[in-house]
Amino acid sequence: MKLRIRKIFRPLIFISLVISSSFPVCAKQISQLSEQRQALINCAIELLGTPYQWGGKTPSPGIDCSGFVAFVSRKAIQVNFTGISQVMYNATTKIEDNQKEPGDLLFFSNTYSANKITHVGIYLGLYTGEGKLHGKHIFIHCASDEPETGVIVSSIDDENFWTRHYIGAGRYLPSTKEAEKIIQELGVEKGREALKSSPEEFSKDPWWSGIDKSWFEK
Repeated sequence: MKLRIRKIFRPLIFISLVISSSFPVCAKQISQLSEQRQALINCAIELLGTPYQWGGKTPSPGIDCSGFVAFVSRKAIQVNFTGISQVMYNATTKIEDNQKEPGDLLFFSNTYSANKITHVGIYLGLYTGEGKLHGKHIFIHCASDEPETGVIVSSIDDENFWTRHYIGAGRYLPSTKEAEKIIQELGVEKGREALKSSPEEFSKDPWWSGIDKSWFEK
């Protein structure tokens, strides 16, 4: 069943979200994650392996980094969040690294052009599954350069191209704590009505349970 949520985000954009049940989502540093963030990550994971194409807005024939974020936002939760990476960066609320949670955006500068934000990805959290990414903070994005291109998962902890160009995190969705606070202040029934959430608004299972983890265990 799809439910609609109406909320004002920063910057002040009045939008409608459409969310649906998806695989559980969370990260080690937080105990719960809101369902809209689950839906966003679920949709992003489904696009792993999608080819890169400069200026691409849809998976076929290919998509670029900002097009990827815009597409999953629109498809998964009906958020019209578009523009190049710099525009997305300007539109988000900047947060400290220790405040980010899965579903927030990570921004990178000077990856192909100097003095501006040139790349964006979706933060996935601390991966505790098996493989080379075990114990690392990871993000999903659409990369244009070798050795891996297209929609991939990368570490933000390793000393690599991405960490050298990482500029910071931005938020365009309400945090899990913000959603939980509404429920605490209004009570379960009124809080759910305000959020238009399902009884499974919060989940405690890791987001990678029940999905193909070959991408993470290579």
